[in-house]
Amino acid sequence: MVFSKGTRVISMITAATMASCALTACAPSTPDEKTNADGEIVVDMWHSASGAANQTLQEIVSDFNESHEGEIEINASYQGGYGDSIAKFISSVQTGELPALMQANDVQTAWLYDSKLSTPAEDLGDGYDFGGLVDAVQNYYTIDDKIQSMPFMVSQPGMYVNDDVLEDAGVDPDSLDSMDGLLDAAEKIHDRTGMAGLTFHNTGWWVEEFQAAAGEFMCSPENGTGANRPKEFNLDSQTTIDLWSRIGELYKSGAIHNPGSGGDASNGAFIAKKAGIMINSSGNYGNVIDGNPSFNWSIHSLPSGTKNGGAVPGGNSLWAIKEGHSERTQEAAWEFMKYVGSDEVQQKIFNETGYLPTTSKAAEELNDLTPQQQGLINQLEDTPSSQITAGCKSGALNDARTSYESAMSAIANGADAKDEMTRAKKKVDASIENYNRRAENTKGL
Repeated sequence: MVFSKGTRVISMITAATMASCALTACAPSTPDEKTNADGEIVVDMWHSASGAANQTLQEIVSDFNESHEGEIEINASYQGGYGDSIAKFISSVQTGELPALMQANDVQTAWLYDSKLSTPAEDLGDGYDFGGLVDAVQNYYTIDDKIQSMPFMVSQPGMYVNDDVLEDAGVDPDSLDSMDGLLDAAEKIHDRTGMAGLTFHNTGWWVEEFQAAAGEFMCSPENGTGANRPKEFNLDSQTTIDLWSRIGELYKSGAIHNPGSGGDASNGAFIAKKAGIMINSSGNYGNVIDGNPSFNWSIHSLPSGTKNGGAVPGGNSLWAIKEGHSERTQEAAWEFMKYVGSDEVQQKIFNETGYLPTTSKAAEELNDLTPQQQGLINQLEDTPSSQITAGCKSGALNDARTSYESAMSAIANGADAKDEMTRAKKKVDASIENYNRRAENTKGL
């Protein structure tokens, strides 16, 4: 789950847009309402789904359009990866040519909220029980006491385990319930079998996930979930430095395999039995299945050593963009948002893509789950709802993730963890300071 593509472009466009808004106050454009030849309200939706997720999304759109024939047409168009899509969105703010629905990933959540270009999902209308969302999902997408967007394709990290290797190395699976236990297991597997004990690709998402698993805020104060914007990133705490120093040592010894920045490379190492344990997205489940591993394997929850710590949800959600759109268009968008958030559609998404169901009922009524799928569901349901698992709510997160992703890569290649995390903190703190200054001096972004 690498989301850094386009980040530099986003930063430059965001700065330009903010500067323009400061001069023009970003006056709202005349509400627009598109209809097709059949008189249906057309709702343009920008998305970044690819592969199996794209196929499922197209089926969802087709089914919805068919059941709303004569009323609503969802016009879904692929805009490239998340970075490319949000860059195009930001550059379109000044022209007013914005979609009525925007699929955005986790890292873009705070920016879209701060932009004031969307209508909170809870304010759009009736007919949907937000209380039925899985606690961890509801917790993540709540800002200012409201669900801001409709959770769509949600993921969490999972720990993929070669059970045969654990048995050969004499590692108790129950010992994997803490980060220290996981790293000890990686070292033990390497010492006793010669293969790497652990692999995960170099994406800043893991820095955030490991931080949350350790029970620490990614940014302060309180991950930006309170009354104040976050002002700094917590990359230089002793817990963080100690963790990444240990990880660095295990890279050097060969106990952790370095696949670079590609999730496919870490998945390939796991399938080829070059690493006994892999940390990857829940959405990677299908890739492991397609790899047809020649060993017994299971999926465990990401280790967490604290009561309030745990895996922060990732994936994406749908935002209803109010800027430039009529009330009828917003109502039509809401109908589709309710549809994708339904139990039936969420079950379809899970069964076909590996993205996790967002509602408790959808999760409870799933049938014929493999033990591995059940492991993913268990983690989602067991994740505590806390300020820590809500993730860092800063519009500077996209830029910040690039900085500590670079630090993570440097550590994997032998650099000193304390030096790299301290250097990254200076960069990300500058990013958050600049973002806050611009946001506070403009109406929206």
